[in-house]
Amino acid sequence: MAEPLLYDAHGRPIVRETLSQELAAPVLAGIRTLWTNTVASGLTPQRLAAILRNAADGDALDYLVLAEEIEERDAHYRSVLSTRKLAVSGLEIKVEAASDDAADVELADEVRELVRDPAFSEMVDDLLDALGKGYSAVELLWDSSGPEWTPRYVHRDPRFFQFDRIAHAELRLRDAADLYWGVELPPYKFIVHKPHLKTGIPIRGGLARNAVWAYLFKAYTLKDWMAFVEVYGIPMRLGRYGTGATDDDIKKLLSAVVNLGSDAAAVIHDSMKIDFQNAVQGTGNNDLFKASAEWWDRQVSKLVLGQTASTEGTPGKLGNESSQDDVRRDLIRADAKHLANTLNRDLVRAYVDLNFGPQEAYPRIVFHVPEPEDLKQLTEALARLVPLGLQVEQSVVRDKYGLPDPAEGADLLTPPAAPAFPSALNRAWARQAMLVPAAAPPPAGARNSAAPAIDPNQVPDTGFPDLDALMDEALGGWEEQIAPVLEPLRRAIEAAESYEDLVRRLAELIPTMDVQALADALAKATFLGRSAGEVDPETGQPKPK
Repeated sequence: MAEPLLYDAHGRPIVRETLSQELAAPVLAGIRTLWTNTVASGLTPQRLAAILRNAADGDALDYLVLAEEIEERDAHYRSVLSTRKLAVSGLEIKVEAASDDAADVELADEVRELVRDPAFSEMVDDLLDALGKGYSAVELLWDSSGPEWTPRYVHRDPRFFQFDRIAHAELRLRDAADLYWGVELPPYKFIVHKPHLKTGIPIRGGLARNAVWAYLFKAYTLKDWMAFVEVYGIPMRLGRYGTGATDDDIKKLLSAVVNLGSDAAAVIHDSMKIDFQNAVQGTGNNDLFKASAEWWDRQVSKLVLGQTASTEGTPGKLGNESSQDDVRRDLIRADAKHLANTLNRDLVRAYVDLNFGPQEAYPRIVFHVPEPEDLKQLTEALARLVPLGLQVEQSVVRDKYGLPDPAEGADLLTPPAAPAFPSALNRAWARQAMLVPAAAPPPAGARNSAAPAIDPNQVPDTGFPDLDALMDEALGGWEEQIAPVLEPLRRAIEAAESYEDLVRRLAELIPTMDVQALADALAKATFLGRSAGEVDPETGQPKPK
């Protein structure tokens, strides 16, 4: 029985016989050869302008070679571009089912297995090459030898493709069959990623189109810098010869001066000498070259990362230090969204259609971009709110900190146990221990609940109150004690007509306040409380000094 005919999202029929064939493989000699000539060497502003103009008009070969070369030659551009790529490829990938129906959930599980393949993450890295060049293409080689159609991913050189000659938007395969228009890419055979970094044709949206100018002008700066170092970085050698020196002597001296710069050794007659002149003074400031190179690097950082703080080691320029990331978060979200759209269009739909037939709705790949959280602030908030009754699920807090749920029987971290408040009987023994000699300790087992009960009323009354009694006594007469202070203050506030008037009244009132009663009560309570605290409630003995 023949397999049913499939159509892609654009209504084009799927030819299963070609799905396992290589259509964009390189050749030794021909239109898709890997051999290339350098473009970056001897680059001038006029030549660069022509390269970019030709790329926008449809001939992007030299531009693509140049975009590759500046990644190899400019360490800063390669570093920040890799950071931008890794910020997306390192995200957690999730697969969302089209609905809660069992069939849709099963399809999502199948796509999750596809995503778990290690080759999938490598393919994602290859697609992110589009950030620099404007597009990236991965050929799908389908294997149908097993129970399912499974893809193998092969990244193809971007020089093997070209855009259509009219809209410059549709990517086509460069092929000898049609040297001018190129060949249409068959459905379900290629994953073509064109990140929407800039409105317009894709080839003008790559980051390399801007970065090549920074590369060119920085290259001029570095060339001049090296020339400066060569001329002024090494002291000038000045040979001196006497009046009786012959032409042969002068030639020998000149040879010694010339070779001294590289050999660091020379032999001359004792009547001659070589002076080293410091030529750096008065030749200008060599920091000009460094400042120029660093300025161009900052422009590239702004272009690729959206900021310069992380590359210059100055965190906090975008806000506070806790929100400082290597790549601006809105750029990561945009890159992740564009890449997910590409994978859902060119891979997920193809995989589901070939194995399970066309669907009304398909599972979706989503790159999860975590939002930064201030864990220190969260910890401080929980420490304050949980004791007040806020109920927080432990698993939620563990997820915030990236901690797994504890295994059964695991050795857990627990807060230190608070010392138990001594019972009435223990407090009685503590009172007695302050006045009874140490040779007469409290009976053994007095603190044990299983020991014979002792009536607290039978403990000799030392006349020293316990802490509960001290607290009751101190709080019992607080209104009478504070009244001589509070009442004059209240009357002054009621009588004051303005803030300045109240300040004047308080200045006159404070010296007349009777605080002696309150001070005596606080002194007495403090003395008795401190005395009671000199006894260890655990042992019933006075604390060692």
